[in-house]
Amino acid sequence: MIIAAVFGMAVAANAANYKVDNNAIDALIENAEEVMVLDVAEAAPAAANLPAVSQKEVQPAVALILNFIVGGFGIHRHYMGTAPGMWALYTFTLGGIFGIVTFVDFIMLIIGTVDNDISRYINNRKFFMWA
Repeated sequence: MIIAAVFGMAVAANAANYKVDNNAIDALIENAEEVMVLDVAEAAPAAANLPAVSQKEVQPAVALILNFIVGGFGIHRHYMGTAPGMWALYTFTLGGIFGIVTFVDFIMLIIGTVDNDISRYINNRKFFMWA
């Protein structure tokens, strides 16, 4: 059923059905506004001075649940105050080396939840937070 629906959409989305209006594209480009690009050197100090997450704000059970549900995207790491681009590493490595890092995070968070102490993982900027 799903294959038939995908095939039907592929047939309906034929390139011959679309028309390009060059005049509209030219008008759009002419009316576009220039946007200032932020200098990376200016942004780096700001990224280094991100506020740390308070240990009182992070609940071990919430971190564990986030890891279980959306761990492959590194959302649990953001909850615990990790580096800003950590989600990209988790996402582009399919959960950290095909899910291995996410699984180890999950096990370590289970241990931390049982002990009610995940303080070594809070504000941890390393990719392998348990190493």
